[in-house]
Amino acid sequence: MIRLIPIFVSVLIGAAGCASQGTASAPKEMRAIQMLDYGGPEVLKLSRVPVPEPAQGQVRIRVRAASVNPIDWKLRLDRAHRFGVIEFPRIPGNDIAGTIDELGPGVSDWKAGDAVIAALQRAPQGGYAEYAIAPVRDIAPKPRNLTFEQASGIPTAGVAVWRYLIDAAQLAPGQRVLIHGGAGGVGSLAVQVAKARGAFVIATGSARNRDYLRSIGADEVIDYQAERFEDRVHDADIVFDTVGGETLERSPPVLRPGGILVSIAGAPPVAKCEAARIRCPRPGRDEATGFGVALRQVAALAAAGKLKIHVDRVFRLTEAAAAQELNREGHTRGKIVLRVTD
Repeated sequence: MIRLIPIFVSVLIGAAGCASQGTASAPKEMRAIQMLDYGGPEVLKLSRVPVPEPAQGQVRIRVRAASVNPIDWKLRLDRAHRFGVIEFPRIPGNDIAGTIDELGPGVSDWKAGDAVIAALQRAPQGGYAEYAIAPVRDIAPKPRNLTFEQASGIPTAGVAVWRYLIDAAQLAPGQRVLIHGGAGGVGSLAVQVAKARGAFVIATGSARNRDYLRSIGADEVIDYQAERFEDRVHDADIVFDTVGGETLERSPPVLRPGGILVSIAGAPPVAKCEAARIRCPRPGRDEATGFGVALRQVAALAAAGKLKIHVDRVFRLTEAAAAQELNREGHTRGKIVLRVTD
């Protein structure tokens, strides 16, 4: 099984059970998109596979929606194994929203029928399927004010924002924060989380996304195609980067001495961080800053109405290849989502 993030200490679960509990209504087989090899979109095939059974500390979820993330197509193209070795066939997809269908042994805090969101980085398979298995430590209640399609956009993007912007950068009220790529799936959540925490938010984006970025909380918007962000931003407290490359390399000088640069798109340039007298931390590995904890924090923020998920486009499960290719173009606003079941 491929592992995309470090393994964190698991959250303790309540009283153990002896047998799985559920609706006993699941079929024997399900539709799923399988990645058969590395390569182009043609390696994604719609298949019929056995419905999985939850093991100790797991639940089975009937998937209503699965969001598409850049890591999905990056893994598909990863012949160099930068993200680890994949065992084929592999069901892609890290983010889902749906309803619990069956409880594995030892699960007592949830029940069949509960609406949840789940992160599948530590699951046996991904979420481009009608049913998926998730560890209970990596699920959270679905916010009631979001549709299943919207809620499926929370896990990977929301956890990245929380762990880098809150846990690593320690964002505080009143700070000036520059967010690169503010209209994307991760960037749009970063804008909202920063605003909810009382920051002054500056976001880079294209001219077409100016009004959108304003609507989700950006105090200033910089059209990166028309001007250089370093000509507008000085003495920022935090830079949160989702773009990488040249944008990341150019970011240290806009921070005040002692400011913080974090990036989900590559390692910050150490020499430039030192020269600018700034800090470039990475998220910690203990459970206090762990994946499941962050997921529940972000879900709670969304449930409180402080976080909205913009769904740019919804595809059918059978259109997973087209959905990945659209995400790969890099110009979407918010999230691209697969509607798996009605």
